[in-house]
Amino acid sequence: MVRWTTGGNRRGGAMAVGVAFLAGSALTAGVAPGAAGAQVAPTRLETSLQGSSAGDPDGQGKAVFRLFKGKRRVCATVSWSKIASPTAAHIHRRSDGGIVVDLTGSVTGGPRCARKVPRPVIRRIVEHPKRYYFNVHNDSYPSGAIEGTLRR
Repeated sequence: MVRWTTGGNRRGGAMAVGVAFLAGSALTAGVAPGAAGAQVAPTRLETSLQGSSAGDPDGQGKAVFRLFKGKRRVCATVSWSKIASPTAAHIHRRSDGGIVVDLTGSVTGGPRCARKVPRPVIRRIVEHPKRYYFNVHNDSYPSGAIEGTLRR
């Protein structure tokens, strides 16, 4: 239970409740109170990881991504099994295999987030996740031990 003390001023109490309501609404909507612009919640994407024809046939895993366009950051939480120790991980364009986000730290114990990712790259991934795939590399499979297409 929240108690408001207004010093006997009913108008002040109503105003405090109104401000508290607006602050709570702003937080629920992903807007920081007093912020000049809206802070949008991160976009969540995921993929199931499997060994491809060129990868580890019994390898598997899962990756969950949080994409922060405003902060220019992409974060990944990755789990894997039945593969040798990972050495690298990336989000690639499906069209040509080009690396668009290096997330090596998410599988090697380093930073789980890539910073300074160009906003247009994040926007394109969010708008068309199926045009991208994520893979985990290791010494046994330097081209990728397991991979999966991004999805919402």
